[in-house]
Amino acid sequence: MNSYRVKRNVKKFLFLLMVLLIIVTLMFPVAAMISVSLKKANDVFTMPVTWIPKVFAFENYVQVFRKMHILNGFKASLVITGMTIALIMVIAIPAAYAFSCLNFYCKKQMYYLVLVSQMFAPVIVIIPLYTMMNKMGLIDSWLSLVLMNTTFNLAFIVLMLKATFDGVPKEVVEAAKIDGCSPFMVMTRIFLPVSSTGIAVAVIFAFTRTWNEFLFAFTFISSTEKKPIIVSLYEILKNNPAVGIPWHYVMAGAMYTTVPLVILFICIRNYITGDHTAGAIK
Repeated sequence: MNSYRVKRNVKKFLFLLMVLLIIVTLMFPVAAMISVSLKKANDVFTMPVTWIPKVFAFENYVQVFRKMHILNGFKASLVITGMTIALIMVIAIPAAYAFSCLNFYCKKQMYYLVLVSQMFAPVIVIIPLYTMMNKMGLIDSWLSLVLMNTTFNLAFIVLMLKATFDGVPKEVVEAAKIDGCSPFMVMTRIFLPVSSTGIAVAVIFAFTRTWNEFLFAFTFISSTEKKPIIVSLYEILKNNPAVGIPWHYVMAGAMYTTVPLVILFICIRNYITGDHTAGAIK
């Protein structure tokens, strides 16, 4: 019995140690970002490295707020991200439901086509896409970024939601059909509430990838007032080639870009935790 307890305690200790290492590894870049953002330019590369600045340079955030055009950047990013997520979900939820529950012609072939589409990186088609957007008159328009972000994120979201919908208990679906629910009613009244956790994760994924998307935003948008915040952050790097990269400004700008992601996690954390299928089966 004593040896069993020792083994169990050792396993718990190793598990806690592993969790601690993972947390430290994940939080190290965040701690470094916060530390550098509060330092003066001359203190960024001092040796030995100091995590807590001797003098807190809060003026970095004021300077970056002016340099990055924060309000315009936030407005552009929020509009583009919000429209992209809405369009993705309107398309992805019915598509995932169809792949998961419905039988239709060429279902398997279409599913494989969605899988294959994940093999192509946006950078390899950026030139023809620019030409197409230019012919459509969408250069320097937020709509071009909404369409591109939707196109290159949609397939993965569909696959993610399909895996979530596959986990919905069949008994619940059969009970809904017996009660007279149509396929659309089954999707809206059964799958959406029961799969809220998976949908929340999909929203986080779509938000993160759209909010941090740089290639299309840098290529298609030229007006300063229309540039997303991630492109505005790049402007800080581009405009200082002679004096070197102002890392204290870059990290302060990165803090600004991180705030919406933190707020999103806080707002939908209740949808990620908990078992939403509990008690669903009649």
